Amino acid sequence: MRLLIEIKIKNLLGRFDHTIKFPQDDEFIILHGPNGVGKTKVLELVRALAAPLHVHKITRIPFGSIDLTYSDGSTLQVVRNHQETLPLGDSFEKKIRQLIFTLKLPGNPDPVRWHAKFDTEDVNPVRLREFARLFGVEQTGADLWEDSSGDLISTSDLLELYGDRLPQSYFRTTQEKRMPQALRSFIASNSVHLIETQRLLGIQRAGSTSTVRSAPVSSIKVEEFAKDLSRRLADALAENSRISQELDRTYPRRLLKAQSEFPDEQQIRARYAEQNELRRRLAAISLLNEESGGIVIPDGMAPWQKNVLWTYLEDSDKKLSTFRSILDRVSLLQEIVTSRFLYKRLEVDRNRGLRIVSDEEQDLGLSMLSSGEQHELVLLYDLLFNVKAGSLVLIDEPEISLHVSWQKRFIEDLRRISSLVQFRSIVATHSPQIAGKWIDRMITLAPEAD
Repeated sequence: MRLLIEIKIKNLLGRFDHTIKFPQDDEFIILHGPNGVGKTKVLELVRALAAPLHVHKITRIPFGSIDLTYSDGSTLQVVRNHQETLPLGDSFEKKIRQLIFTLKLPGNPDPVRWHAKFDTEDVNPVRLREFARLFGVEQTGADLWEDSSGDLISTSDLLELYGDRLPQSYFRTTQEKRMPQALRSFIASNSVHLIETQRLLGIQRAGSTSTVRSAPVSSIKVEEFAKDLSRRLADALAENSRISQELDRTYPRRLLKAQSEFPDEQQIRARYAEQNELRRRLAAISLLNEESGGIVIPDGMAPWQKNVLWTYLEDSDKKLSTFRSILDRVSLLQEIVTSRFLYKRLEVDRNRGLRIVSDEEQDLGLSMLSSGEQHELVLLYDLLFNVKAGSLVLIDEPEISLHVSWQKRFIEDLRRISSLVQFRSIVATHSPQIAGKWIDRMITLAPEAD
């Protein structure tokens, strides 16, 4: 697997040169430094250069060049070229930014180059109008907009103000279709997941009474994740049903197939006990009915009885395996969250996804959680359920709204989750409590050029 092992950025924010080494044997590193040295911009650049490629976001970050080096010897360089400004009349301008991509692959002496540009024509006009209305901005001309104060701004200025909130689906794909296939394949193979500081912020949907939610709307993100878990549970049940039907259909044929050797009774009882424990855990998250399916294993079984039971147990393993991945994630989420929250616990419900229950057995709404509790729940859920195996995870300021005691336990939580999901991570933080004993994993981004 190709791993990112070094990041070099020149002229970040017009003044900083940073070198970040990430040994391939390390599961995480910690970026540390004062405000204003570009920690967040480093994470945003690395994310924008992975799939899906965000050319518009790269062009919005002030930097000279960035070089990414990988464990297989490949390198990807992006140089921010000049910016063209075209007059639109009446003092309005259209800005065109250009990037130069250079990919070097091991064993290939010829680098792959691509000149990319971003201007307002790369934005889907219909989607942009939908987006602008969320911010109280209305289109008044081909390239002009009127904001809530009555001022006129160009499309370039609109994108300067709000472009970092635009999802990739708002942009046309014509430019990326011109990207060399080798570069497209390389970028597509790099999975990067960014967890931003504004992970609890939300934007109201079109048709709502206000325009923008400028304050954290924590309940939206928590409730989104609750619905997401409900959907995942439903998918797991559907897959279990599909596999169960297939196994039940072929059960008689497999049962009648002669076997020359049979497991002893101890093996049968141990395997059945293990499955019963798994059923108990699945019942706790409403995926199985704990009261159904019990059998009594007789003493002194005849060979035909062993054959029946062993075939049944093998089928049960296959059926239950459809739940193992989601069960492991849910169990770890519940364990960490319940150990943090005071006087309440996290429960999982097939229909509602996530529930918070007080120590007095009162059902609490997710919006009743404190800001710190919501940050913790959102961060943990994102890591456990939204990160692909093999990804590089970028976490910006995980300490937000978290008590010092929670900050001290964050890296250990992260290591447990990364061991389960299988990812590496870069953590940008101001908190010495986050780093804790992991000082050797800290990289300081200093105000001076590295």
